[in-house]
Amino acid sequence: MTTPKPPEFPDDGATPLAPAEEAALARALRAAYVPTELAPERHAEILRAALDDPFAPASADELRESARLRQALEDRDVSHPDAALARALAAAVNPEPLPGRASKELVRRAARRTPNVVFVTFGALGLAAAAAFALFVVRAGSPAHEPLPALARSRTTQDLFREPFDPNRTSERIDRIAEARERDARENRYALWGVH
Repeated sequence: MTTPKPPEFPDDGATPLAPAEEAALARALRAAYVPTELAPERHAEILRAALDDPFAPASADELRESARLRQALEDRDVSHPDAALARALAAAVNPEPLPGRASKELVRRAARRTPNVVFVTFGALGLAAAAAFALFVVRAGSPAHEPLPALARSRTTQDLFREPFDPNRTSERIDRIAEARERDARENRYALWGVH
């Protein structure tokens, strides 16, 4: 079984992340999607480190940076690092639907895949049924009343020798017997195969 190739999406100009950056982004997305509760002391510490006065009005730099971030989000600009992070967090909570072609391709592949267990089960059942049918056809095609061919029987060696037994010519006797039995075995084989 081959692993299906993931669908190809149009190139948006973004470069792939390094493995360490991808892992850090995955952790950040997981933390954004399922955040854990902060201890009140840790929360106060983060606020003190991030802001001099959390309720103070925004400075000119903060206003300029927020306007730049807002513009990057509206224009789908990928150069602003905070815009990329904001988009990633938004996609983790509410992902956009796949483009039509990629979505249709994924649906087609998913619909085409079927579990191997079904194929193996039905394959084994089909094979067993075919074997049973073949046995039935073979038995039905060769009735039991069909006679077997006449086979040569093993017999005495008296008809092979007209002369009396001579102990000095034993090898010749054995050779003659072996030839006769070979011929009988070959004829029996041909008879069983149906060759006349």
